[in-house]
Amino acid sequence: MNKFPVCPIFVPANKLDWVPKILASKADCIIFDLEDSVLLDQKESSRNRLYDYLLSNNLDISVLIRINPLDSDIGQADLTLFSGNTDIFDALMLPKIEEPSMLESIPSVDVVLLIETPLAVKNLSLLAENNKAVGIALGGADLSAGLGSDMSWDSLLFHRSRIVLEASINNLFSIDGPFMSISSVEELENESLLSSKMGFNGKAAIHPVQIEPILKAFLPTKNEIEEAKEVLIAFANSSEGAVAFKGKMIDLPVVKSMEKRLRLAGIDPNEFN
Repeated sequence: MNKFPVCPIFVPANKLDWVPKILASKADCIIFDLEDSVLLDQKESSRNRLYDYLLSNNLDISVLIRINPLDSDIGQADLTLFSGNTDIFDALMLPKIEEPSMLESIPSVDVVLLIETPLAVKNLSLLAENNKAVGIALGGADLSAGLGSDMSWDSLLFHRSRIVLEASINNLFSIDGPFMSISSVEELENESLLSSKMGFNGKAAIHPVQIEPILKAFLPTKNEIEEAKEVLIAFANSSEGAVAFKGKMIDLPVVKSMEKRLRLAGIDPNEFN
C-alpha cells in the first residue's frame, strides 16, 4: 500500500450502494466485508458482485477486503477469487487468523492480520514476521468474547500494546478496532486519542459519523506539519548526530517521529531530508 490507512471504514459487501457516500466522506480506506455482515445464503453472490464491482470501478481510495476465515470453504473461495487479481484491491484482511502455517498455505498476496482470538495474540510475533503481512488490526469484539472480558480500553490494553509492538518491529501498519457505539462521540474521541498516543496508525470506523473524530485524533495539525518539515530540514542540513532546534534537541528518534507525522498527512518525508 502506498499509504497506511488512518480511518478505514467497514462496508458490507452486499451494500455496494453505500460506496458513493463513503467516497464523498473523508475516509481514506474502505474495508469491504464478506464475513460478519453478510448472511450465509448471500456469501457467494456478494463475493461475485464485489469482484465485478471492483473490476469495473477504479476507486480513488485504498481498498481492503475482509474475507471469510481461511479454515472454511467460503473463505477459501474468497481467497481463490481475489488472489487471482490483486490489482483491484490493496490487501486482504484475514479474520480469525491464528497459526503461521495458515499464512504459508496461501498465494502471494498482501494481507492484514485481524487479531481476534487469544491464540492469535499468543502467536502474533510469528504471524507478523511473515512477508505477506502488511498490517495488523485489532478485532476487539471477538477477542473480548474469547477472553471473557468487556471491550473497554483497560481490558484490551495488553493486546493493543502487543499489536503496536509487533507492527513496529516488522514495519507494518496498525489499525485499532472500531468503537462500537455510534452515538457516543466524546467516548470515541477519547479512545481514538489514546490509540494515537499508543502508536496505532489508525482506527477503524463502522459508520460515517465516526470518521471526523478519528481523523481529528490521528492527523497532525497544520502547525504540526510545518514543525515536522522544519525539523527534517534542520537535521538534514546538520553534519551532527544531534542538533539544537528552537530550544529542543533533535536526534534520529525525533526525526523518525517527524517522518511518521508527515506520512500520516500524506506527505513524503524524503522531500525534506
